[in-house]
Amino acid sequence: MTVEDWKDLNAAVYLRRSQGETGSTKEQLKRIEKKIQKLVKEGKIKPLNPAIVGRDINGKIKFKAERDLAIIGDYFNEGNGMSGFKFEERPVLVKLLDETRSGKYDVIIVESMNRVARDFAGLAHLALPVWRQEGKIIYSLMDGMMLDENRINEAIINSQMTWGGIGKLEEIAKGKEALKGKIALGYLAGSTPEWIGAKSSGGRGIDYRKLFALGQAAGLNEVGNLNDQTAIGSMFKKDNKWANLWYLKMLQYEKAGVLVEWLENVDSVNNFIVENGGEYPRRFFNTKPTKLLLDRTRGYFGYPAGVNLAGTRTFVKFGSPLKWGIEKLANDKDFVKNRINTFVTTKELSPAQVGKLSIIQTQPRARGKLV
Repeated sequence: MTVEDWKDLNAAVYLRRSQGETGSTKEQLKRIEKKIQKLVKEGKIKPLNPAIVGRDINGKIKFKAERDLAIIGDYFNEGNGMSGFKFEERPVLVKLLDETRSGKYDVIIVESMNRVARDFAGLAHLALPVWRQEGKIIYSLMDGMMLDENRINEAIINSQMTWGGIGKLEEIAKGKEALKGKIALGYLAGSTPEWIGAKSSGGRGIDYRKLFALGQAAGLNEVGNLNDQTAIGSMFKKDNKWANLWYLKMLQYEKAGVLVEWLENVDSVNNFIVENGGEYPRRFFNTKPTKLLLDRTRGYFGYPAGVNLAGTRTFVKFGSPLKWGIEKLANDKDFVKNRINTFVTTKELSPAQVGKLSIIQTQPRARGKLV
């Protein structure tokens, strides 16, 4: 069968953005909508119900399977950053395949076949009867390929997905190794102080000691947030959310026993920036020693009490800049490389140990991870 043979088929659209890809499923839908409407206009498929089944396409509402999979519509949105290899994390696809097998749909339309899966063996395990025995179709708008009763089509797509999947797995492996390399040198993306000279603070930097003192004086309300957060934020030309977030974070640092050391390190790095003529952002961010220092200490300043990397049991502890020496970290380009596994240390935790970590020791899932 070709698309030219289609007539009034019941169709559904499946949307998914892979981990590590830019864009969103909302943008994906915008790219393919004209092609879908062309199929409708030509009488190839019946008009679709535009309601979205699955995850909110605007990304504003948290997914709840019992509610969002019960929506009646013909657009199935798996969402953004969903793995193409892990089918257990694909409840929307499972729902769509169930409805297709029940007879509701004749064809599943995707932007490209790798939206359904990157692993043909996994897809076949999940959905082989859908196209081979039950006569349903999975159709790729990008290249016109389809999984249907034609075994030649199946063989071609099998080959494409297998080798494409291997390539993707190799990319993921390289990304993990690159991330491990950065972590070993002290770098890990996270929320760090606003340094003197940084545009975000107007070049002034932030007096975190003052912020903590003001927070201590104001105290917390009944739900555990900072009192007078709007007034305190305005003192630093920030909003209430900023004041509340940073005070609660420093309160956690204090409970973990690292606040005093963290504040001393913040002061020391700021002093280094000033001493190296870094009062203005364009000047100091182009100063190599300063950039080297900030790169090597980013992991520490983001996670002074250590961090459990997202999706793993690996706990990373970053070296304190003051203990290792500010000048050495800024000026000796081989300083950290010569101290691999000592400047940054790692250990594996048990599930029970992971469960006991505080929020400041847990890396958000949205950032780089090793899974």
